[in-house]
Amino acid sequence: MLRLNEGHDASQLDALWDIYVDESSQTKNRYLVLGSIPLPAASVAAANFCLQDARLPELPFGELKWGKVSRAKYSAYRRYADQFFDDESLSQAKFHSLVVDTSQLDHKRFNDGSREIGFNKELYNLATKCARLQRTGYFHLYPDYRDTNQRPEDLRNILNYGRHKKGDGRSWPFRRCQFRDSAKTPLLQLVDLLLGALAYGVNRHFDHENASSHKRDLARHILRRAGIKGLQRDTAVDGKYTVRHRQLR
Repeated sequence: MLRLNEGHDASQLDALWDIYVDESSQTKNRYLVLGSIPLPAASVAAANFCLQDARLPELPFGELKWGKVSRAKYSAYRRYADQFFDDESLSQAKFHSLVVDTSQLDHKRFNDGSREIGFNKELYNLATKCARLQRTGYFHLYPDYRDTNQRPEDLRNILNYGRHKKGDGRSWPFRRCQFRDSAKTPLLQLVDLLLGALAYGVNRHFDHENASSHKRDLARHILRRAGIKGLQRDTAVDGKYTVRHRQLR
């Protein structure tokens, strides 16, 4: 397969986007949800600064994760999520998500029996959507690190080959695909938070008798700000916060 180094000319640097990707639990719930935040690479430093500032004073250290939402940390988590909607550094950032009904997955039939291949197909769909919407961009794709036998470099090549087959005129739009440690990557923590709210809703944790009131309140706050009214319906393809339910074949 054709390969390309990670060099960029000046015009491509101006159009460079980072895409941060995370997923909800693949094993505990019926619906697997993947989420991504694409934003101009030139905005990343300012976005990281505003996110770090939003943590204070309650959470000066440690990783923000949906699973850690609590009463003591609630205000910091809410401020952190609100930066996505309010801060100028994130004005061009969007959140795109895929909802996958795992009860309909057939890895043996379609993915050579491999859950990892099936997961990479969903990651491919999400990254490709970002490339379709940002037609002049070039991309660095940063999935949250996970233990897998699938190489990020292989996914990068498959993404570029797929864009070529679709007639994309850009020369290898995906220039980098590398895992990132979410504990050291504020934007992956933001994806986790926005994603967690959606996964909490579609998996109907709102209805559990012992549901965390703080997670329920935070999920409702995020989904309200995102304009999500029906969790089982797709949103518009493009927008600040989009949801698509995958139709598996």
